[in-house]
Amino acid sequence: MKRIVRIAILDHSSHELLVEDINEQELENQYGGDEQKYIDDNYTFEGDYSWDWITDTQYYPEGESVPMEVDFAELL
Repeated sequence: MKRIVRIAILDHSSHELLVEDINEQELENQYGGDEQKYIDDNYTFEGDYSWDWITDTQYYPEGESVPMEVDFAELL
């Protein structure tokens, strides 16, 4: 069974949020499970950035107090 992990990267220079699903086996085989090596090999940033694993995403539209669930699987 193919397993994926989801990361969110925040590019502080461009104020851009990047969300990527990564094949866990590829991450392990090609990068020794090192997420930082994966990011360094696949992205170029002009300034600082930060990243972390995410398991859930919610979006708060302006004026709304109840979040909308972001289902990335629906976007495919």
